Amino acid sequence: MYIDLCKVFAIYLVTFAHCSQQISGAKFPDLLLSKDSFISINMAIFMICSGFFMNVEKIKAASTKDYLLGKAQRLLLPMVGWYLVMCAILFTAPRFTICWSIYWYLGSMFVCLTLIKLLLNIVSNVLVVCFLSILVLTLMPMISFERSCYMIPFLWTGYGLRFFIAKVNKLAVAGLLLSYGVMYYFWDIRYSVYVTPFHIWDADMKTFLVMLFRFTIGVVGGIGFIGLLRFLIDTEGFGWMNAIALKLGRYTLAFYTMSFVLNAILVKALCRANWFVTTPGWLDFISLVVTTLMIMLMYFVQKQLEKNDFTRLVFLGEK
Repeated sequence: MYIDLCKVFAIYLVTFAHCSQQISGAKFPDLLLSKDSFISINMAIFMICSGFFMNVEKIKAASTKDYLLGKAQRLLLPMVGWYLVMCAILFTAPRFTICWSIYWYLGSMFVCLTLIKLLLNIVSNVLVVCFLSILVLTLMPMISFERSCYMIPFLWTGYGLRFFIAKVNKLAVAGLLLSYGVMYYFWDIRYSVYVTPFHIWDADMKTFLVMLFRFTIGVVGGIGFIGLLRFLIDTEGFGWMNAIALKLGRYTLAFYTMSFVLNAILVKALCRANWFVTTPGWLDFISLVVTTLMIMLMYFVQKQLEKNDFTRLVFLGEK
């Protein structure tokens, strides 16, 4: 249950970040004049949660064809479906590279899971597959694999977390969050994967250290917040968190794909209203309200799409 809540928390931050970019004009959200804190942790939480649900034994047992077709249906089909809707709204011609760039999370997830499946067909030891999958993606010379290289260690972190999360007590959570706070003091937006991607073939020592710091702050902060929500969800007075997890937890993938379309509509509306603002931080509070309304709207749209076999398949990746 708490993992579902973590996914909702993460997708809210992701949706807020994209919404804030349009409303405040900032390239990255700057709530309360912070140092772009969401970028240091939002995708890390999302990727760790994805790894938490990774069932290696099930991946091993599945046939390669069925597994890859299933993941293509679940991840790639909604990506293309919603991208085409976005192109129709913006009156732009679809381009594969732009689709892959916008929905990089889904594309990278498919790449990572495909590689893991192929390696599991050859090697049975999970630790060896973990090491080899990280190594292979790190050594990839193509720039298009940079986000997959960024994602793969977080996936394995989430997979490992499921085996020792019960041992992460309140004192450990407090230590993790305190450590995240210390590291956050040194965080800079230039350390983001969006600004300083890691390519091993042209990386210097500074880029390598940035990559390590980016991973460390993501893991420490991600596990810290997951642990915090794990304890809060069972605390008296926080029962509403259970309700959120139950209602929204299974829809985070749909929220992710749909949010880009809603942001495209928001961009179009703001342009028509001649809304051009230069990064005043207080506008991010408006973004919080708009993000909440977006989540509510996406939940309603999701429920409608589930009613039809075609829309459920194309936009939700479900049969």
